[in-house]
Amino acid sequence: MANLVISAAGAAVGYLIGGGPTGAQIGWMIGSYVSASNNKQTAAAPTIGDLRVQTSQYGVNIPVAVGKQRISGNIIWANDKTTYEMKQTSGGKGGGSSTETVTIGYKVSLAIAICKGPILGISRVWANGDLIIDARTTANPLIGTLYLGTNAQGPDPTMESHLGAGNVPGYRGLAYIVLNDFDLGTTGVIPQFSFEVLKQGGL
Repeated sequence: MANLVISAAGAAVGYLIGGGPTGAQIGWMIGSYVSASNNKQTAAAPTIGDLRVQTSQYGVNIPVAVGKQRISGNIIWANDKTTYEMKQTSGGKGGGSSTETVTIGYKVSLAIAICKGPILGISRVWANGDLIIDARTTANPLIGTLYLGTNAQGPDPTMESHLGAGNVPGYRGLAYIVLNDFDLGTTGVIPQFSFEVLKQGGL
């Protein structure tokens, strides 16, 4: 509507100055040009994301690990969060009645695509920057089920239990990890996971 008003105003001015239809036509053209100049839109080009920032998006690039590299990856599947109760009993002083406090916690199962496979394995895992697994110095098993990204890997049974047999691809050539019933605590927020990936030649 604003474009038409500006163009019409230009036509009226052109008619008065030019003394007829020719002047009106020139005025309309000038008004249209001014209107178009005032409606410019700027689109920002996308930037490359940080490999240490966990995402959950379609169409993102799959990182390629070289040697030993820390990567967060991309959440490619997650089920609905489930709840559980945490009960804590505190005794009353002097034989008084005790108090039971019930807190609600959350769990979730999810799959995180890490990088192009095949890889040798994962040596360390962080959650929100805190080191939770260090396979280099401890005997703690790696959380979840890790798929190395081979061309022969099959579908994950945890995902199939939620989505149905035959509805889950093997994601061949993609290194990813599936976490089953991961405890989110009382916040219910999925932490920012990152994984130290070992590729051929990196220790």
